[in-house]
Amino acid sequence: MRALTLIMCFTLSLQIAAQDTVALTQSKLVTRVLAEELFIPWDMSWGPDGWIWFNERDGDIFRLHPDSKGLRHVFRIDDVYQSDDNGGFHAMALHPQFPFEPYVYTHYTVAQFESQLVRWTYDVGNDSLKEPWVMIDRIGANASHNGSRIVFDASENLLLAMGDAFSNDVAQDVDNMNGKILRIKLDGSVPKSNPFPDSYTWSYGHRNPQGLVYGRDSVLYSSEHGEATDDEINVIYKGKNYGWPQVEGFCDQQSEMQKCESLQVEEPISIWTPTYAPCGLAYFDHPSIPEWRHCLLQGFLKERRLTIIPLTEDGLAADNDARYDVLIRKYGRIRDVLVSPNGRLFVCTSNNEANGATVPPDNYDKIIEIFNPDFEYESFVPEVIDSKPAEVLFPNPTSTGFAWFKTPGITTSLELFIYDQQGNMIRNQSLQESFAGIWQIDLRDINPGVYTIRYSSEEDENYVRVVITQ
Repeated sequence: MRALTLIMCFTLSLQIAAQDTVALTQSKLVTRVLAEELFIPWDMSWGPDGWIWFNERDGDIFRLHPDSKGLRHVFRIDDVYQSDDNGGFHAMALHPQFPFEPYVYTHYTVAQFESQLVRWTYDVGNDSLKEPWVMIDRIGANASHNGSRIVFDASENLLLAMGDAFSNDVAQDVDNMNGKILRIKLDGSVPKSNPFPDSYTWSYGHRNPQGLVYGRDSVLYSSEHGEATDDEINVIYKGKNYGWPQVEGFCDQQSEMQKCESLQVEEPISIWTPTYAPCGLAYFDHPSIPEWRHCLLQGFLKERRLTIIPLTEDGLAADNDARYDVLIRKYGRIRDVLVSPNGRLFVCTSNNEANGATVPPDNYDKIIEIFNPDFEYESFVPEVIDSKPAEVLFPNPTSTGFAWFKTPGITTSLELFIYDQQGNMIRNQSLQESFAGIWQIDLRDINPGVYTIRYSSEEDENYVRVVITQ
């Protein structure tokens, strides 16, 4: 399958406007604010365009350039329902083959007791979203305990972390979607390899998971809020029960022993008591910060810090004696943590929500970069890696309704004319914006067949054939 690969190109010089420093054993890290005066940013994704994609809880989606600090508004989802507490637009993720599969996946509440998983199509020319498709509706929701995070496994199934929606007992019901890690095919169906027949449930017995990330060797980690004790980080295994509400944290209380055995509870690898309120979770394994290699980076809301958690070599356990905190109460409530492919690290805050009332007003709401000024970060230029380098149109044949077009040199606009085999022009498209030098062509509503595309730019004019299948 073709992919958009980020190619190392030249050394990146970061302008240092120090807000804070973090002294480690070898490295001295620096922070800088990339964006501020935001409204509860929730989820961040690294885009193959080299921009940070993020959403705000009220429904807005943005792209942020991590070097220029340029901020673009992409779209606003109008049917997001926000509660006074914590309902709203939570999880967002780009398709693993984005932009060749131009889809953005979102999870948000649409009413006080209802949420849904929705796929959107990214329109490159307008830098916007369109054509919402509700993959799963009528997921339980509440004022809080809505989760959520989205990641994709190696088979491009979508995994969605869902809170229990303040309904404790549903977490043990594998046919209920709340209090679970769900695994979903991208056509909205249940994968046949899921552990329970006709159920999206991948793991169960979760209270309110808000962190979800893959580490080395495809180990999946989740972090979730405890009630008054036992925030947890778990290694997520297929079909396993994580205990809530019968068991909290480790199986270390006399009242829990029998339940742990009868329910076959999988214990966490790390806990916090009293609770810190864990949220976004990232895996870090890059030489830019050598002390943090093969570590989980856990953001906390209530205790307003970033915790570094070293892992054992196999990644299946945590070295809890070696974990430590940074950025303690420097920026407020840390909602998400993002690691870029070249080792740059970003956090965002959620101080504008009700639980952030005690955070000083000058800390509302930011995206902050944490970097090592002594490390020579490499910048990335998106480039198409293809089995036929001379090919300018892909995929070809295509059945997705879209194709992608690459032109040599720098082109600011492109004119396309599509002709059928009889020479009739059936479509004319004027393209004004590319995605990292690649143009998206809309072929929907064109009948299957062989067509000729004439394309012209400032530099030249050429022809290419495309086969459209069912």
